[in-house]
Amino acid sequence: MTSPTAVYERLHDVLGEVAQRLKLRGPDPALELAGRFGVRRWIERHVRNDGELPPSPWLQQGASLRKEARQLSRALTDADVRHCFFKGIALIGRFYRIDERHLADIDLLIDRADRTRALTALHAHGYGQLGDARRWGPATGRPGVTLARTDTSVANDHTELLLDLHWGLESLGTLLPDEEVALPPTVWARVRTEQGLPVLPDEYHAAVVLHHLVRHDMLHVRGLLDFTLLWDAIPREAGQELSYLARALGVERALRVVGRVLVDDLRRYPLRGVRLGPSDWRDRAALRELRLQDWLVRAARQASPGAQHVTVTRSLAWRRFLLADAARPSRLMREVMAPPSQYLRWRWPGIPPGRAAWRRNLVAALRA
Repeated sequence: MTSPTAVYERLHDVLGEVAQRLKLRGPDPALELAGRFGVRRWIERHVRNDGELPPSPWLQQGASLRKEARQLSRALTDADVRHCFFKGIALIGRFYRIDERHLADIDLLIDRADRTRALTALHAHGYGQLGDARRWGPATGRPGVTLARTDTSVANDHTELLLDLHWGLESLGTLLPDEEVALPPTVWARVRTEQGLPVLPDEYHAAVVLHHLVRHDMLHVRGLLDFTLLWDAIPREAGQELSYLARALGVERALRVVGRVLVDDLRRYPLRGVRLGPSDWRDRAALRELRLQDWLVRAARQASPGAQHVTVTRSLAWRRFLLADAARPSRLMREVMAPPSQYLRWRWPGIPPGRAAWRRNLVAALRA
């Protein structure tokens, strides 16, 4: 198995090449670019081998969320709710130090059958739904909800703790997340405890992270790093399980493409049981778009703290068609050309949702 050390060395080299293409300046343009993607502190600590980095602004938030996750897990266990944590909160202490990873919220998966008990337990713990539940947004129909509560454990420092609760994952056959994909029962049977939290085994966690990457248009470079670190940790004989869950979540095609990028561009070992490389013209087209330098250039140009959760564009529909196992071309085109009126009201609130809003959205989508 490859040494994890090689990940940061190779990623730092690639970021330097991308920074040069973007004409970034500074003492270390690769680290400047890593900062845009939220992975600077992890790379900097390893590349410089320097334990004397300045204090991290993420440390207190990460510690609060980690403590909160453990308390939530105890409450959900007492309520007999099947659950596990994934993404950032589940990787702290495993691949990242607590000050190396920016945690904005806690990502929690529950069994859909336990949804009512879970919400009851979470409400009793002080959580309420964030925002107005009656107001439409692009993620209104997703199988999950964002909850929040005020943390009063620290005197004079009342912060809001965010919980992203999922009882399923969004289907990738559409652009607006209004269809659900449930985790198979065999996955729940493999949940284990690490760092005091129930988590998925690496091969299943990697499939869920890959689904998140595709869902967010391959722009979350931090998710690419998560996927790479999980890939390195997967036992050689477990590649078939990664392929199994990727197929169930609709990202087996994406696994072939992104896995090829990891092997070719980040120089990882292939996994037995994971088929890599193109099998048809869609795979070949996706692989051309996702060669690592080009992928990171696009992500850097679109990195924006104010980016909307979902903005329907021609380029998004194209990548979804290339990467999703069961993409529906007619539905994807309809969501670009004629999105629902609720979407137009959200996207262009200053324009009445009629012909003018539709025309404005179409022009913006075709230019994107």
